[in-house]
Amino acid sequence: MVLDKYSHLKEEIEKCIYSILTIESITVDICEEIREKIEHNLFNLVVLGQFKRGKTTLINALLGAEILPTAVVPLTSIATILTYGDTLNIKVYFNDGRVTEIDLASLPGYVTEKGNPRNEKDLQEVIITYPSSYLKDGVRLIDTPGVGSVYEHNTDVAYQYLPKSDAALFLLSVDQPLSKAELDFLKDVREYSNRIFFLLSKADYFSEPDLRESMEFSTDVLTKAMETEVRIFPVSAKLALEGKISGNEALVNKSLLPQFSEVLNNFLMEEKGKILIISVANNLLRLISQARFALELEMKSLFTPLEELREKINIFEKKEKDVLTEKSDFDLLLDAEIKKIINNVLEEDLRVFRQELILKVSEILENRYKEYSDMSLRKLRERLEQEIITEVKQAFAYRRVIEDEKLAKIFETVCRRFVTKIDETVDSLYKFSSELFAVSFDAVKAEALWSSKSEFYYRFQEQPVGIEIVTSSVTLLLPKFIGDKIILKKMNEYLCRVIDLHTARVGYDFEKKLDKGKLDFRWEMRRRIEATIEGIRNAIDKGITQRSGGEKEATERKTRVSQILTQLDGVKGRLIQIQQEVSS
Repeated sequence: MVLDKYSHLKEEIEKCIYSILTIESITVDICEEIREKIEHNLFNLVVLGQFKRGKTTLINALLGAEILPTAVVPLTSIATILTYGDTLNIKVYFNDGRVTEIDLASLPGYVTEKGNPRNEKDLQEVIITYPSSYLKDGVRLIDTPGVGSVYEHNTDVAYQYLPKSDAALFLLSVDQPLSKAELDFLKDVREYSNRIFFLLSKADYFSEPDLRESMEFSTDVLTKAMETEVRIFPVSAKLALEGKISGNEALVNKSLLPQFSEVLNNFLMEEKGKILIISVANNLLRLISQARFALELEMKSLFTPLEELREKINIFEKKEKDVLTEKSDFDLLLDAEIKKIINNVLEEDLRVFRQELILKVSEILENRYKEYSDMSLRKLRERLEQEIITEVKQAFAYRRVIEDEKLAKIFETVCRRFVTKIDETVDSLYKFSSELFAVSFDAVKAEALWSSKSEFYYRFQEQPVGIEIVTSSVTLLLPKFIGDKIILKKMNEYLCRVIDLHTARVGYDFEKKLDKGKLDFRWEMRRRIEATIEGIRNAIDKGITQRSGGEKEATERKTRVSQILTQLDGVKGRLIQIQQEVSS
């Protein structure tokens, strides 16, 4: 199995990391960061599609167990995330920060429309751990509500998870032709998913000729929509699940799921495994190259005449000042980039969101006003007020997550550009020192493993603080046909104030988070440059210090350095071998 090969190579990389950590002259912090990257690298595989396309059944079939609830009506109301664990464990995360653990029998009461209508329990998401090979090595399967059902909020939840998608399983159904609504949704999916797998579910419903006709139709439509060749995988998740549970291999093969599973496994190896392993290996090789340089520089300073060494140190100090000046320019450029994100992205997104939300909720209020026409004025006001709170609360909860992902990705893209510049500065320092002290340096190019750790979080207050409805008791005493109109008018005014207040709060919160992320990133980049300068200086100082111990001590140190270099070269050879194995 391809995933087994990936797991083996990942273990080999981890062994190399542990070996490097035991070697003198290695920068432990950076090595730990690399280890954390390979241990916790996540890959979100999001299952998407119209309602009743069989998404949940497909996930159960992939897992080989009935974990997620299924039904004949639009079902999933909350996104469910499946991740690897040694045992089945279910945790429910609420928007107010609470977390509770539940058993499998209780799951439908949280993730289904029947058990949790319109997300009245105010859930953020449900995370399930399960010992499935598909979920190993950081792969997370995300089951989203179907779009296009009578439950509009389900569509909102599905869209909320699009920015989290590294790859998507897009389900169509053999018993329903590809619709315009599905194509419209697909356009949005394309913006976020690097790879989309198309599956035609319920393949057991039709005979082979009819199935072929359905696939040809869908393939033609999708190829035009995607503007590239598209492959569709027919599957019967129902047969696959039955076969896996009963141990009936013939039934599993009849489901056609194994053909898709093989392609998916290869993809996970290629996209998640191969690229990550090569990237991590390059970063480790870069770290080894820098450690080798420091050791050889130490040896050079150990045996170079002191007068010559002092002259070269003075030249290096001038270069150091130039680099520190460049660091100030870097700070100014970073400030300007963050301001651009706030002005051009955040503020514009919130402006559009505010306008759309006011129109949407105003229309809902108008409809509810007609529905509640028989109520008393007091009851009418209370019900309309609750409608505003519910709709605005849900809208901001969804918007916050979408904006969070969007800003985090843009912020990380900006930071990656700066990381590249910082790495170029670091390399220029090593190259300059290499030429100055006549010590060889192998500059290894590696993709930056740095990633944004900003934790954007916005919590909607249960009641809009500081805003009261201006509907006097006198209004409640007016004739109903007059009072109704006044209450509706006041409610629309109240709606605008509530939305304006929370739009401002969300904007302020994100600005603060971006600013904090910027400061954290700036500190990290400064640390990289300063650590490089300090490492070069320490290598020189160590050599000078060893000289004072006499020729014997200097010779002993030279022998020890040779041993360390041999250790580094051994790990380097294994890393190159791993890269070659992955590439082949």
